[in-house]
Amino acid sequence: MGLWRDKIKTAMTRMGGCRQWASEKRAVILCYHSIHPTCSFRSATPELFETHLQWLKEHCDVVPLQKLLSSRSWDRLSQPKVAITFDDGYLDNYVYAFPLLMKHQLSATFFFTVGLLERDAKVIERFQFLRRTDIEEIEPLTWQQAREMLKAGMELGSHTYSHPNLVLLGRAQLEWELKHAKEIMEERIGQRVDGLAYPFGKPSRHFNELTVETVRDAGYQYALAVCFRRVLSRDSRWALPRFFVTGDNLDVLASKVKGGWDLQGYFQEWSPLWLARMVSPLDFVP
Repeated sequence: MGLWRDKIKTAMTRMGGCRQWASEKRAVILCYHSIHPTCSFRSATPELFETHLQWLKEHCDVVPLQKLLSSRSWDRLSQPKVAITFDDGYLDNYVYAFPLLMKHQLSATFFFTVGLLERDAKVIERFQFLRRTDIEEIEPLTWQQAREMLKAGMELGSHTYSHPNLVLLGRAQLEWELKHAKEIMEERIGQRVDGLAYPFGKPSRHFNELTVETVRDAGYQYALAVCFRRVLSRDSRWALPRFFVTGDNLDVLASKVKGGWDLQGYFQEWSPLWLARMVSPLDFVP
């Protein structure tokens, strides 16, 4: 079954590579998690992350997320427009990613799982389960470090309080996850929090119409999904697609930015749940 799933994903990537959209009309949001030399679930080592930044600066217009979202027409772009985001809120984001972003004069948006930064024991335990690792690798940054990043020009957003699959929550739990996280975070950083990144992030599998309704009611202005395709001008601001970055070499990164993976995104978005369960069973873990 695993080999069959891999063949389907590889075929979609190859098909996408054969019909890449004109790169000058593309807007893309990238999602990293951990930037660390040895962490078992890292998105990239610091060296690889810097290589990504150098490639992106040379071949793309790297912009803050809010700037990308404020202009939703990209027909006249001379090169792809790319926004960099991070999920969860690990200490290594501050230790490794933040200095490299400053070195290259780039901005990124960091979406924090608020309970993780609050050092909530249950949330830390959940991250150990999700990342299949020990507590030493689940070290969050501090609110003081978050404020320093904000002051330096980074953007901050919410990734809920405890990183649940929001589809599985009742309305009361859903409201608590979204509002409680927003209230705590705004108090800690002294600024309004407008953005949310859905945990896990796949449409229908991890958020649905009730989720979106509750996100709006909680006072968020936009929400980010995980869907491996470019951002389109017609996309809802409550379900903006992003690419996960998972140890990508430059060929893979370039393929994502230029359109080689977009067919996977459309599959993630429109495939029936029974087929999605066969191809990506880990998306349905609570």
